[in-house]
Amino acid sequence: MCLAIAAKVIELKENGKKAVVEQGKTRREVLNMTKAKKDEFVLVQQGFAVEKISEKEARKTFEALK
Repeated sequence: MCLAIAAKVIELKENGKKAVVEQGKTRREVLNMTKAKKDEFVLVQQGFAVEKISEKEARKTFEALK
């Protein structure tokens, strides 16, 4: 079973093919499969941004992980 975690896109690289995302205090680079833009929220699974989500859904996930 795999778990996708919410993250905020804070930077785009390689014409949007890659994104730097922030999950709490952690930043990492992922493949941007969703074509998300800066400041949008995504679900990250195994190094891939696999789905865009609303900020509201992302905030719920952040709270649940605390």
